[in-house]
Amino acid sequence: MHKKFSLSLILTVVFILSACVKSPTQTPSTSPTSELPTLPPVVTSTQVQLPTVSSPTGSASTPTLQPAGELPDISKDNYIDDRSTPAALMLSYFNAINLQEYLRAYSYSSDTPNLGTFDQFSKGYSDTQSVTVSFGLITQEGAAGSTYYTVPMILNSVLTNGTPQKFAACYVLRLPEPGNYGAPPITPMHIEQRDAKAVAAGTTDSDTLSTICQSLNMPVGAMGGAAKVEPYDDISSTNYLDNRSDPVMVIKSYLNAINKQQYVRAYSYFQDTTTAYSTFEAQNTKIQSVSAQFGTVTSDPGAGQIYSTVPAVVDTTYTDGTRQVFAVCYTLHISQPSIQATPPFQPLGIKTITSTPAAAGADSATLLASACQ
Repeated sequence: MHKKFSLSLILTVVFILSACVKSPTQTPSTSPTSELPTLPPVVTSTQVQLPTVSSPTGSASTPTLQPAGELPDISKDNYIDDRSTPAALMLSYFNAINLQEYLRAYSYSSDTPNLGTFDQFSKGYSDTQSVTVSFGLITQEGAAGSTYYTVPMILNSVLTNGTPQKFAACYVLRLPEPGNYGAPPITPMHIEQRDAKAVAAGTTDSDTLSTICQSLNMPVGAMGGAAKVEPYDDISSTNYLDNRSDPVMVIKSYLNAINKQQYVRAYSYFQDTTTAYSTFEAQNTKIQSVSAQFGTVTSDPGAGQIYSTVPAVVDTTYTDGTRQVFAVCYTLHISQPSIQATPPFQPLGIKTITSTPAAAGADSATLLASACQ
């Protein structure tokens, strides 16, 4: 790590978007269709990995993240952009560092002025080869419409010259209550404070993790729990999904926001929408719940611009008790994270939604096959 930077900066490194996507045969439009706000499906399928440019795939069979209760791999072989839980956010941060996607790592903090310029931030990690992490008990406390999480961590890094380094760190994260927003923009979960120090020789990780936040004078909440990630297949109102790791997870997060009546958050998953937020909200308040099945994701990279299409069968129940099934096609886009060089970072997002009402008794397999045709 670059010696000119403080230990607090040292903690800001380790994860990136190692993802690329296959662009559809037709250039997607820049705004959602008129049906966009009215078709939020609930997801029950497995998660699909954004393929790399060198080895694209359209398969929807291999999940990129581990099942709920296990922590995902943050190495360069995976791509994690997840703000659903405190552990997921910190894993995403260090995944971005490991992938050398420093703009993405930089984007997870609210105190970017205290981190220096983005150029200073990225150069400060130029000699970091990899980082692995472990968590202590994560505490939380609510205050003024936000939930604050205190996250103790052990960071084991390896420099590009092979030198190992070990630090104990403490991060304070903030999640402003998504349901409190009445209009865009929305602020997702983010890092507000950080500090670290070298681990003393002979100190066990468990002892260090139990005291590091207090020793760094960080606030510690009253309730504590083990590091965990969210259940990826549950988009009901009882779960919280804010995950942009791949196309299906973005759609799941969008639908989860609809089911939770967090309409500003749902709106935030779109790129360049021309639909006014007031129209979007008015249409979505008519929806009581949604569920969906997904077909095979098609992804294509082109000149660093990654597009994916996701077919789905969406079952929507409205507040008046009526129900309608739709064949839906979602188009998503991201500029390859490794080539994004100017803040703000632009994550994977939805470009368009098109839909066709299904006839009563229509076969799901047939609807999935035709959704994106």
